[in-house]
Amino acid sequence: MARKGFTEEFKADAVNLVLEQGYSVTQAAKALGVGETALRRWLGDRQPKAAPVVVGPTNMSPDQARIRELEKQVARLERERDILKKFHDLLRQGTRSQYEVIEQAEKVWPVAVVCKALGAPRSSYYAWKARRARPNMQSEALVDKVRQIHEECGQSYGTRRMSKELRRAGHKVGRHRARSLMQQAQVAVQRKRHHYYSKGGKSSAIAPNRLNRQFMVSLPNRVWAGDITFVWTQQGWMYFAVVIDLFSRRVVGWAFSACADTSLVTRALNVALGNRRPTDGLLFHSDQGSQYSSLSFQAKLQKEGITPSMSRAGNCWDNAVVERFFCALKGERIRDRAYRNHAEAKADITDYALFFYNHRRLHSATQDMPPAEYEALKSRSA
Repeated sequence: MARKGFTEEFKADAVNLVLEQGYSVTQAAKALGVGETALRRWLGDRQPKAAPVVVGPTNMSPDQARIRELEKQVARLERERDILKKFHDLLRQGTRSQYEVIEQAEKVWPVAVVCKALGAPRSSYYAWKARRARPNMQSEALVDKVRQIHEECGQSYGTRRMSKELRRAGHKVGRHRARSLMQQAQVAVQRKRHHYYSKGGKSSAIAPNRLNRQFMVSLPNRVWAGDITFVWTQQGWMYFAVVIDLFSRRVVGWAFSACADTSLVTRALNVALGNRRPTDGLLFHSDQGSQYSSLSFQAKLQKEGITPSMSRAGNCWDNAVVERFFCALKGERIRDRAYRNHAEAKADITDYALFFYNHRRLHSATQDMPPAEYEALKSRSA
């Protein structure tokens, strides 16, 4: 297999994820689909190495060591005496079993010490404790897991995705049980604001709708789709262009700018090309926006051997996959957030697209797996 040839622009974006946005080398490499060794080479040796900790030798004499050991033995015997005295006092009350007394005593002394002093096997005590606490522990553990998933997914999972996420973690939980657990955890999905699109139907004079809503693709790097959305910040509007591989619904290209121009969509396409290195026969679908209809962008597609496809005018359903991604981005992450500037918005959206959406969020079109996991599974079975 030929070695990937990454563009300088792609390398710069990769280095920026680590140096400016705070991701680890492992996280950034996984999100971009590159090797950690390559990414570390791009970063260079910029982090100073910590000085080794040198532990000095002890200066204790043999007599001092013997005294120290005798002091430990005396302390152990005194502790065992106190444990036995407490144990017999509690048993004389006649209201507690042996294991209940050990449970009471472990508030003061370690379990291992108490069991050794009483000659009781620790395993028997722990088995008794587990039998008594198992139902509550399981329920509490599931409630804690629901809270964890709720926070990790940005409060965006309803009962359906919550039950699937719990099953992926090894818990046999259906949708109704997930609803009950969410109620116990006092969490609920944050409702998304609905956006209604107008319908149209005029085809583009530049490229026909070759995709024709055939969104299910059997191989990677055969059909990509792109679009632009806008995000409000206190610094002004910021525009976000994205490229998605329809095979896995994975975000493979992205770019940000204060201007929604041809350069923005071209940079997003360049990132995708540098990341994926597709072979001939790739179809690129977009709307009829001026950025994608421009001569320079169409020339870029022709140069790379990519066949263009365009939605009908005003018909968002012809590019439904990317529209659905933007809907998820704004409904699950952006919502009513007030970004102070473009840098803050860029960091948060990059985290959602490359890390949460690609590697964490379950997708119904990919067998309820995250896009990156789905790609890995299909590549192993190919």
